[in-house]
Amino acid sequence: MKKRIYSILLACLLIAALAGCSKKAEAVVTDTTVAQSQETTQESKASEASAEASAFTVFEDPNGVFTASYPGTPKEMKQSVSSGGTSTDLYSYILEEENALYNVMYNDIPEGSATDPATMLEGAVSNIPYTIEDSKDITLGEYPGKELKYSAPMQSDTITIYHRVFISEDRIYQLQAVSESGERTPEIDTFFESFTLTK
Repeated sequence: MKKRIYSILLACLLIAALAGCSKKAEAVVTDTTVAQSQETTQESKASEASAEASAFTVFEDPNGVFTASYPGTPKEMKQSVSSGGTSTDLYSYILEEENALYNVMYNDIPEGSATDPATMLEGAVSNIPYTIEDSKDITLGEYPGKELKYSAPMQSDTITIYHRVFISEDRIYQLQAVSESGERTPEIDTFFESFTLTK
């Protein structure tokens, strides 16, 4: 997968993550640390997809905040961003493959931000700079969320992004997944459904 997809995803996440922090969410990064033959039958395709999904293993972030299944070990990125006079640390755990990408990101809600979950979710959706093709309400236990689908231009191509946002008492959690074909694959569902909070 073309590496430029990473910057597209990160920009979307930064914008959405700061929705509700101020009337105009302009993220300013102040510090960045990075740690490191075609099948012909439906049965064989399903078997291949099942095998790929089973290759996912559970990852627990170093802060003990969440677990999620990835097809490998994601890279950690921590960024301090400011918006409207407030700042917060955003943690991103991203794994990019040749034909797919998976990312979990979270940040604490800065003091003085809007605290109504419904308002923050609507703000996150409205701050994504692309046309939302599909949106539905979801939950993570007791926490409200949104699942989105939208497309973004990438050089001469277009990528389709599947995006989940959850609001807890004091944090925003986001998951993004992309497949090269643009279709929602079993691997995307495995990634999304594996996400759990541990703290």
